[in-house]
Amino acid sequence: MSYTFRAICPKGLESLLQDELTQLGASSTKQSPGSVQFEGDMALAYKACLWSRLANRILYPISTEKVEDDKQLYQQVMAIDWGMHLDVKHSFRVDFRGTSKALNHEQYSARIVKDAIVDQFREDTGHRPDVDLKNPDIWLFAHLHKGQCQVSIDLSGPSLHRRGYRIDQGEAPIKENLAAALLIRAGWPSCEDDIALIDPLCGSGTLLIEGLLMRADIAPGLFREQFGFDNWLGHDERLWEQTVSDAKEREQAGRDKLTTQFIGFEVDKRTRRAAMANIGKLELEGHVSIQLSSFKDHMEQMPEALIISNPPYGERLGDFDSLMPVYKDLGKWLKHQLKSRAALITSEPELMQQTGIRAGKRYKFYNGKLACQLYCFDLIEENFINRDISPDKNPILEPLINRLNKNIKKVSTWAKKNDLQAYRIYDHDLPEYAFAVDKYLDYLLLYESAAPKHVPQNAIHKHRREFLSALSHVTGVHKNALIIKTREKKKGKNQYERHAKKRHLEKVREQGLRFNVNLYDYLDTGLFIDHRYIRARIRSMCDGKRFLNLFCYTGAVSVYAADGGAVKTTSVDLSNTYLNWAKDNMKLNGLERKQHEFIKADVTKWLKSSNAKYDVIFLDPPSFSNSKSMDQHFDILEDHPDLIKLTMSLLAPGGTLIFSTNRKGFKIAQSISDKFHVTDLGDKTISPDFRKHRPPHHCWDIRHKEN
Repeated sequence: MSYTFRAICPKGLESLLQDELTQLGASSTKQSPGSVQFEGDMALAYKACLWSRLANRILYPISTEKVEDDKQLYQQVMAIDWGMHLDVKHSFRVDFRGTSKALNHEQYSARIVKDAIVDQFREDTGHRPDVDLKNPDIWLFAHLHKGQCQVSIDLSGPSLHRRGYRIDQGEAPIKENLAAALLIRAGWPSCEDDIALIDPLCGSGTLLIEGLLMRADIAPGLFREQFGFDNWLGHDERLWEQTVSDAKEREQAGRDKLTTQFIGFEVDKRTRRAAMANIGKLELEGHVSIQLSSFKDHMEQMPEALIISNPPYGERLGDFDSLMPVYKDLGKWLKHQLKSRAALITSEPELMQQTGIRAGKRYKFYNGKLACQLYCFDLIEENFINRDISPDKNPILEPLINRLNKNIKKVSTWAKKNDLQAYRIYDHDLPEYAFAVDKYLDYLLLYESAAPKHVPQNAIHKHRREFLSALSHVTGVHKNALIIKTREKKKGKNQYERHAKKRHLEKVREQGLRFNVNLYDYLDTGLFIDHRYIRARIRSMCDGKRFLNLFCYTGAVSVYAADGGAVKTTSVDLSNTYLNWAKDNMKLNGLERKQHEFIKADVTKWLKSSNAKYDVIFLDPPSFSNSKSMDQHFDILEDHPDLIKLTMSLLAPGGTLIFSTNRKGFKIAQSISDKFHVTDLGDKTISPDFRKHRPPHHCWDIRHKEN
């Protein structure tokens, strides 16, 4: 009798699985995303469970109905005669995939299926079967797609990629069915000479083992201890035993003929031990050699082979940089293996380029949810490319290098003339390179703006690589010596959050003054270099004046005010760390005096309690803060009107408040413009090293209106 079955597989393997099922004897095969429908008898279904190297599950559909809500789903499941499939003493498990408008939660839908089965048995027998999610007797699978729900017996049980030979997996193993798919795409097993299979980064040996099973004609399911049909009432034990018996005959014949060399290299003792344990479970250790060494230690010509590997990809940016040498070394090693073929899988085309080999074919796969490509190479001289090209000879980098050279030449001359040892040399000049680079003495700080979620990681890595290469070439600073920081929105976090604990301070000069900067421990360094024109403006205003610095940070503006002749400066901040830093900056410039005071306080509370008057006030609040020392959080958009009004209550007649914020899109409230005389300083406070069309801050001059 012929039945309709459905095989589930990882995304990207559908066409390979369709070919495999056809070779096993399936008919009327039809692909859909993540699955292949096929027809055949129960013997074929057993054969697919035992022999499929690519499927995760083999499903036997027993009901397909249109369902619009939970009631119709319940009715569909209740209409199935479950007594034909399981006994009340059996435990079962339901996996549900897919959603609709009414059935929008898979776990809820699975519970409806479960309840219907339990209710049917309770009505018919007075008893109910148990649900067991870990080790059930019967596996059930329901799939909802475009309003159609298909309920199936899962003949495979635990996913078929779990072959049963893996004792220990080592770190980040590739799944067995993906390994088999990669081998098939790479042309294994070869129908030509009995060439070797080599994995230079073999890990726990999955690619080698899957390749060995294929070469020896060993069914991957022979080592499994459990299938989903074991306790199914429709199971034909005699038919299954015959299927297994036929597979064992083929296995013995394959083992007897096996002469292929399987070679791997692994530097980690534990991982190699895991690989050998897995191979030992198959009793195939005599056919596999895994050496406890790096492939780099074996630059000699290896036997003619298919060389295949799953090198690390690195999802974090730091990992990505550290992996480049691995791919370069792979390329150098592969150049010694001419006349062989190679296949490497990675999610990063930029990493693959480091091998310096021209790929003949590429195939798309998914390793879990990560989109990858398998690159296949013929290892012949003409396919090796010279990748050691100087960045200035790379046409892709030419516009970036020209821009960096132009910026540095212009800005460094201006900085020297204005006595600046900290300034910006690149500020998002080219849209594809979303970076800002600040020069502090001989250090380079690179700020990377967090990319939008829709931008592919491949593109982010590519532009990052190009930018680091160009910057290193132009400045002569090795990219490993760059101090790299990422600017991103952090809900509920203060912008001054500590990132490291190196406590390494440098002293930089700015317009005749000196300041301590910390280049490593925080996102910001302790000196807002975009404020230098604001600081200079305040210095020119403070001779003989009383000065107030609110949210004073490290006190740079107070130092300028004191240097400008202020008779008194008051610096207020909630952080002891920054107040002490501010005192040190004042001392560094020989300006420590009794008239320069530093107050630890919540600025809003302090403003409400103070009766002092000041001639010049600088107000530069954080965009957002939820410090534990504050009674409530602060948001510049909501709270600036009240904060400015409080501050203006301390401003003496004829005095000036300089208000600044770096919040993008900020607009000062109309209530402030109505009550006070407000002047937008525009680009007057933006220095030449910052791009005026994307200003780093906004700044206003605010004064009392004359009566």
